[in-house]
Amino acid sequence: MKRTLLLLLISLWSFCFSFDLYIGDKLIYSSADLQNTMSWSSFVSFFEEYTKILGIDSPSTGQIGDFQYLVWAGHTIGFDKNADVFIIDGITKKSKVVPFKDILSAFQLLFIEQESKIVLPDMVIDKVSQMGDIIEITYEGINRLVFKQEEGLITVLSKGYVIANGSVYKPGQLVQSLPTDRKIEQEIQMPGLIRLVLVPEGFSYHNLVVARLGQSLEASKSDVVVFYSNGDDRIIIRPYAPEFEGSDWPFYAHTKRIAQQLAVRFDLKLEICPIYDLPVGKIAMVLLLSDEQRLLEIEEYLKELLR
Repeated sequence: MKRTLLLLLISLWSFCFSFDLYIGDKLIYSSADLQNTMSWSSFVSFFEEYTKILGIDSPSTGQIGDFQYLVWAGHTIGFDKNADVFIIDGITKKSKVVPFKDILSAFQLLFIEQESKIVLPDMVIDKVSQMGDIIEITYEGINRLVFKQEEGLITVLSKGYVIANGSVYKPGQLVQSLPTDRKIEQEIQMPGLIRLVLVPEGFSYHNLVVARLGQSLEASKSDVVVFYSNGDDRIIIRPYAPEFEGSDWPFYAHTKRIAQQLAVRFDLKLEICPIYDLPVGKIAMVLLLSDEQRLLEIEEYLKELLR
């Protein structure tokens, strides 16, 4: 009984008094010693993992005799294992274990310290920009953001540990508020980039206009225009027009999405082609059909999509 109680106390002691190192919510290193007994090899492994998660330049390491070193982003950390000496950007520090927080400070890496836990965020926001109806967020690491629409605002909240504007944000905290009178229509995620496509409140398509290719017509901005002709069962849309500083993106994104649905539903080949003179600032496409009698069925399906 006494032996069992002793083992339980030892386990509780180890659980309550330990040094834990996280990148985001991922535990990278743990020591039963609050003073942090991280070895040089453990530190190098940690830092290589950190740069890998963020997708940034990895460190270079080497050894000259008993002197081991790590170089990253213009900083140099050296370690002499026989003398228990660390050299951090030319400053000598006597220590048997890695002076972790000193190194993070020298590297200018932001972190959160919570009792015996150190957390380095796994998302670093580089820039938030808005051009017309497009909001772009460039970042390093893993996307830890969630967006909420409020009256006159889009709020950016953290769903993990995030660095932005020189500060660290914990899960659930407000990172930024973006004033706008528009709503989020689409969120596009790519490695290192989040793009929000905005449209005016109440943005909708009121009418479907169908005309033979080459026929002149008048259509409002909210009309969906479909030109048709004889062909090889192909649906053609124009490419995105970047010269309009992002204002064309909502129309291009909507056009592509509708065209993809049509292509799947009616087994059409989808082509993005600049040859056809399709209008910018509205949803427009060309249908080339081997059997033009299919047009009525396609029209009915389009009307359902636009409701």
